[in-house]
Amino acid sequence: MSDVVSLTLNNHPALQVFVEQKAVLEGRLKQAATAQRPQIGLTVEDALGTGNYSALKSTQTTLTYSWILEHEQIKSRVYAIQSESGKLLLDQEIKALDLSAVAARQFIEVLVKMERLTLNKLAVKQAKEVIKAIDERLAAGKSSVIERKLAEAELLRRELAVEDSEHDIKASKYQLSALWGQPDTDFTLTGNLLDLPPIPATRDYVKRLTENPGVQRFASAQRIAQSQIEKARIEAHPQWQFSAGLRRYEASDDFGFVAEVSIPWGSKDYNAGTVAALQAKQAVLDSQQTALLQQLDAQLYVLLHEMKHSYHVIQTVDNHIVPTLESALQEARQAFEKGQLSYSQWSELRRELLGAQSQLLDAYLSLHLQHIEIQRLTGTSLSQ
Repeated sequence: MSDVVSLTLNNHPALQVFVEQKAVLEGRLKQAATAQRPQIGLTVEDALGTGNYSALKSTQTTLTYSWILEHEQIKSRVYAIQSESGKLLLDQEIKALDLSAVAARQFIEVLVKMERLTLNKLAVKQAKEVIKAIDERLAAGKSSVIERKLAEAELLRRELAVEDSEHDIKASKYQLSALWGQPDTDFTLTGNLLDLPPIPATRDYVKRLTENPGVQRFASAQRIAQSQIEKARIEAHPQWQFSAGLRRYEASDDFGFVAEVSIPWGSKDYNAGTVAALQAKQAVLDSQQTALLQQLDAQLYVLLHEMKHSYHVIQTVDNHIVPTLESALQEARQAFEKGQLSYSQWSELRRELLGAQSQLLDAYLSLHLQHIEIQRLTGTSLSQ
């Protein structure tokens, strides 16, 4: 399973999206750290007039260099985008957990289907043994052709079940290998359904719910909202613009230094609406996080109890029901050969045993899938 999960995480195109989104964030971060370009200005006054101001004899020429103080604004923009990178990482982790769970579930399902194939092949073998036993009774004049026909029909049904299982396994393996971009790859799965995961302590796993990336995502979104609040507050502050330069006086052939400071005028609260909206968004996110924790807690509680039930079903069917039916089937064959049991009774007993064995496989499947879902909910490893 660890190989399947690793192949999926390393090759699934859905995770490549996050690499490209990271490149987008890096571009935005680079742009956010870029200050506005300074400006160079040239002003010509008192030229091309009349009298003393005719031509260029009284011209005043001013060359200026202007810039804006925006250190805090740049810092806030950069921080706002950096906080988004944390959300991107959590989104990537959520997707990785979901894909890991999908891969693990499909891995378990293929293992179960392989066991069902083994079970169906065993049923074919038993059906052939029944036909052989009926033929012996026919030769002795103790059975009827009708029983022979019924046994033949049963064998055909069992052979059809084997064929169905083989097609199902092939399709499932195709789906599994498609997760790492190599569909229709021939491979062999190694795993043991009897290697049962332990039932985790409820209290320990409930504590791990806060590690769920979905829960952490709300905390990250709240941090993003806080960074946007700080950005809005800083942008509400006036941005001072400075200009400095030299002025040339043509009439006296002199130079002078000039300087200018521009301070925006008006209220500092023009972003108050944006700040209020972001603060309300934080409250919404907090409520959503609480609701998600409650939902996950209920799901985890149910899954833990379902695991206990699956364990109970496995122990009961494997230790009591199947051995009892196997013993009964051995006695039934002897009774059938002696003419003490009808074909329909013997056939019903075989179906009961196959049904119990199938129920056991269902219980194994449920237990492993429940354990995988618990790992997904709590954000723990899915490779074991």
